[in-house]
Amino acid sequence: MKSFKDLSRTQKIFTIAAGLLAGGIFIFDGQENEFAESGGYPATKNVTYPVNSQPEATNAAQTSYANQTTAQGKVEIYDQGLQMPIGSYILPEGWKLVQDIATNPSTNQPVKYKLDMVGPRGELIRALGTSQYGSMVGISFDQSWKQVVMGGLQGELEQITFGALEPDRQAQRKAEENKVYQRIMSQGNQVQCLRGPFSGRHNGQMFEGMVQLTYTSNPHMFGTVTAVCAIGPTGELAQLMQTKTHIDNSFEMNSAYEQRREQIQQQVLYQNNMEHQQRMAGSRAAHQQRMADQQASFNAHQQRMGEMSQINDANNARWMENFRNSGSYNASGNTGYSSHDAYIDQIHEQSTFNDPYSGQDVQLEGQYDYNYTNGLGDYYQTNDPSFDPHSLQGDWQQTEPLSPNY
Repeated sequence: MKSFKDLSRTQKIFTIAAGLLAGGIFIFDGQENEFAESGGYPATKNVTYPVNSQPEATNAAQTSYANQTTAQGKVEIYDQGLQMPIGSYILPEGWKLVQDIATNPSTNQPVKYKLDMVGPRGELIRALGTSQYGSMVGISFDQSWKQVVMGGLQGELEQITFGALEPDRQAQRKAEENKVYQRIMSQGNQVQCLRGPFSGRHNGQMFEGMVQLTYTSNPHMFGTVTAVCAIGPTGELAQLMQTKTHIDNSFEMNSAYEQRREQIQQQVLYQNNMEHQQRMAGSRAAHQQRMADQQASFNAHQQRMGEMSQINDANNARWMENFRNSGSYNASGNTGYSSHDAYIDQIHEQSTFNDPYSGQDVQLEGQYDYNYTNGLGDYYQTNDPSFDPHSLQGDWQQTEPLSPNY
């Protein structure tokens, strides 16, 4: 499994959203309160903890809540990482709460999250945690939630067998009212709630249970699944689920804790956005540097080609001078047109004509199929076979460029 810092921005947002709901997972199914506006936790009536109150941050306070066991009645759950109460439940007679909860104040992710509610006859309600699934993390949805259940119940149940999952309509309705999940769904993502039975052995006795799943998925083939379960002796599951509903409905959230989690979430998302912008700026700078290097390489190539052309022109000039001095030059002004001259014309994409007006050889740019002169030093060149030279003013006659051994 990837660490939080190794996740993509989309993965981090999904995981943060799931973490925000971890504190209220027990009240997600069956409670009747409206969900709060700021972070997806349930709104409370007669909130026990004022918004501005926070407990004194001491090591003793943290220690006292680690693996704390509390008898029935109104019990407080406490986040050791944020050093403040999360909220409270009312437990039925004979039930007790076991907790060990801590959230990383920098990432908003749970460092540890143990929250068990244990009944007098071995019943257990447990938050099993959150897992990632999808092609980006290399694990399927089915593998992911089963691993969460089996890992979360290790030491509690043996020989676990699972039944078929079915839609959890009541939980689905609550999810669609939840502000965090509404934000996720508004971005084209999906949120689904399922439930399914399972069974296993506990101390040699058959137990049965129900797992409730809330999972998110997005077009990037990545999602999170959050699971909570209730298990008890065979034949008593229906009564156990009713008890769970009563416990869920008794939850009172500490609004100060809710606000603190939302603040951390915004800080994390802001930091992720800044890191993303820095990476994009670095990529742009690297791209600009590559383009500058390519331009410099092209300019150097062009300079080398220009220097080579100048050298070739100089060599050709020397050759022509040597040719004239060798006696092969015609004093009348005409020069012999050799295969070397034709090669030079090919390089420069030009044609050489013996100009009747000047009596000298002239070079014209281009190599055309049809060439005309008016005998006064003017030329007209074209590749159009239907061109009529009489359309030009003057006496224009067709002429041919020189060829070797002229």
